[in-house]
Parts: sequence; structure tokens; C-alpha cells
Amino acid sequence: MKHSAGRLERVASEMNAWLLAVAIGLGMLDLTVLVAKAMPALPQLPAAADTQTTAPNPPAPPPATRG
Repeated sequence: MKHSAGRLERVASEMNAWLLAVAIGLGMLDLTVLVAKAMPALPQLPAAADTQTTAPNPPAPPPATRG
């Protein structure tokens, strides 16, 4: 019985370390989301103006129909 109690104690101590790592990771994720929500939204960029100096390409002719 002592042997299994020692084994159980060792597994529990390893489990506690793993649970601590998971808790720290979740805390960091929570903090990241909180900071992202607290930041102001990025400004909307205006629509890009047409800066071409030449005329745009003419539209393609409609496809020929067979009749």
C-alpha cells in the first residue's frame, strides 16, 4: 500500500505542475483578449482613388453567338 501511495503522490505532483502550466496559459490568453478588446478600433481607410493617368482598358466585346 505504501508503494502505491508513493506512486500516487508522484503522479499528483506531476499533474499539479501540468495544471499550473495550463492555468498560466489560459490566464495569458484571457489577458491578451482583454487587451485586444480595450484597444480602440483601427480607423477605416478611405477608398483608393484611381491614380491611373491613362484611360482604363475598354470592356471586352460580347462573345459571338451561333445561330
